[in-house]
Amino acid sequence: GHTGLERPEPIVKVDLHRKKINNVTVKFGYVIQITNEGEIEGYASEISDYIPEGLKFVKEDNPAWEEKEGKIVTRALENTLLKPGESATVEVILTWINDAENMGEMVNVAEISEDKNDHGAKDIDSVPNNKKDGEDDIDDAPVLLTIATGGANIAKYITLGTVILAILAGGIIAIKKYVL
Repeated sequence: GHTGLERPEPIVKVDLHRKKINNVTVKFGYVIQITNEGEIEGYASEISDYIPEGLKFVKEDNPAWEEKEGKIVTRALENTLLKPGESATVEVILTWINDAENMGEMVNVAEISEDKNDHGAKDIDSVPNNKKDGEDDIDDAPVLLTIATGGANIAKYITLGTVILAILAGGIIAIKKYVL
């Protein structure tokens, strides 16, 4: 439900049931939107994704992506000419490395790692492939994995408490009626 335009970007939270943690697969789908904010048309020839610790790349989920130099890259948009103001998207799916100790916040980062245009002009406000926070060719998306702390079991506790109160009330009524 996030657009990626929120600042700061909201954290996507996933609560895992502690008893089912070994039998669950969690996949995060990231839609990376590339927008030409310049004044001339150009190409995002290569996009890099720096996978956070705790998540992994599964090639079968990402046919347009390849592992390269400690990151993953795609050239899916290299032939997509973006005019000023136009956008295009690519998706990457990352899989949680299933482990009860692998919890907490994980921040995925994507960046334009190669760009070009037909005029040979350089990007005036960012440098491709430098992983420098704050430039407009890089963005991040945080996720948070936690173990559910029993919120789903509240109904069970309310039912159990009601049954115990009913038994106690019935016992008190029976004692008053037959003993006293």
